[in-house]
Amino acid sequence: MVKKIKIFCIGKIKENYIKEGITEFLKRLKKFCDVEIVEFKDEGLNKESLKVSKLIDNNSFLLDPDGKEFDSVNFASELKKYDNLNFFIGGHDGFDNKLKQDCDLISLSKMTFTHEMARLFLIEQIYRGFMINNNRKYHR
Repeated sequence: MVKKIKIFCIGKIKENYIKEGITEFLKRLKKFCDVEIVEFKDEGLNKESLKVSKLIDNNSFLLDPDGKEFDSVNFASELKKYDNLNFFIGGHDGFDNKLKQDCDLISLSKMTFTHEMARLFLIEQIYRGFMINNNRKYHR
């Protein structure tokens, strides 16, 4: 089961209600694993993709609308396969095609979300995954 998760994000969270949600789920996740959020400045597709390309390894997933979709139970099973995981959330322009070819893609939905909402949704799904894997009642 995953022990360390890093979430690399382009841009900062501006909305307080999203910050509060993220803070709450990070607090809940502490009993299951260590989660670190790393923010990068929004600098445009080329610079952002160059930074991200240096951080990708075999335990990395880019969030992208064209990526593989999971339901919550299957995502929870995916969390069991790794000791460490890295997730990358792009900025307004997403990621360049070269980067997408070099990394596994996952999708939260075919719908488009702001990077701020994507961060909240991802962290909630990670928490839900741990609750499923630990037979807790959060997931119904």
